[in-house]
Amino acid sequence: MAPQPRHEICLIGSGGVGTIASLVLTKSALARVTVVLRSKYSYVSEHGWDIESVDHGQISGWKPYRVVRSASEAATVDEGTEYDYVVVATKALPSLSPVVEMISPVITPGKTTVVLIQNGIGIEEDIVKAYPTNVVMSSVSHIGSEVREPNLVIQTGKDVSKMGPHLHNGVDDSVSMSRARQFVDMYVAGGAHVCEMVENIETARWEKLLWNGTFNTVCALMRMNVGELQRSKGRETLLVPMMWEIWNIAKAEGHEMSEGVVDWTAYRLPDDCAYKPSMLLDLENGRPMELDVILGNALVKAKELNVDTPVMEVVLKLLRLEEWKIAQSKSMKM
Repeated sequence: MAPQPRHEICLIGSGGVGTIASLVLTKSALARVTVVLRSKYSYVSEHGWDIESVDHGQISGWKPYRVVRSASEAATVDEGTEYDYVVVATKALPSLSPVVEMISPVITPGKTTVVLIQNGIGIEEDIVKAYPTNVVMSSVSHIGSEVREPNLVIQTGKDVSKMGPHLHNGVDDSVSMSRARQFVDMYVAGGAHVCEMVENIETARWEKLLWNGTFNTVCALMRMNVGELQRSKGRETLLVPMMWEIWNIAKAEGHEMSEGVVDWTAYRLPDDCAYKPSMLLDLENGRPMELDVILGNALVKAKELNVDTPVMEVVLKLLRLEEWKIAQSKSMKM
């Protein structure tokens, strides 16, 4: 007999990553998933998602349990529904879309676990402050997926995740670990390629930042794909020095990584790799970039800990200029 859904989940941010997450959680048969979908609500609510996935195969017209237009609608669509988990899979843009405001309609204080499938460092701090008695956890996700118009999700890279709780004083550690374990068990049951529970999610986030803070940012700045950046020797002149700056910040904060992780991150992809990181795609399409959570927060910590970060600082300043150019271009079109 198939297991009965016993967890109510609200997922906000159904792009390439979020849609695969909602599929995995639904396939676990342990959860009913309500997805908040704004721009594509009308089309997907009628036609569903077409999915081409390296993990899940080809699926036509797939829908989660429920699709709604907003978190407020998710909170009121079934009277008395309280969500066990709220999953945030949006881009991390705290100045434009604060997560605390985004999730507030679907949070029950002391009950709802907040799961962040987002990039960056320090992204949990505002949520812990706003909801000190709620469990907060996050996923460090390595997946290749994108949305193509109007409703096609293509997943080319296997879903590999590390998940764990952000332990804090408002919740007993054993409760945080138990709630995180339940979520990981759902993800594993739903057919994710690899999903690993880790006790120290902060260290895993710093490890991911070795990629996001270097390849993502410099590829965007230079408008190069990964292979072009490597063949140009930018890996040796910019990426590796930046990685060591990130490594040193993490060590100073108490999250020391193995020294070998720098070489592994810098040299794991071939020189003919045509992959364009997400920040480059955002820049090319005039979308906001995740500068604050990827470089800004790390540099704040570096300053607090007296860690030298000359390359990171210059790269962020140059990307701020690119951000200004985008804003100017948009204002001229209005």
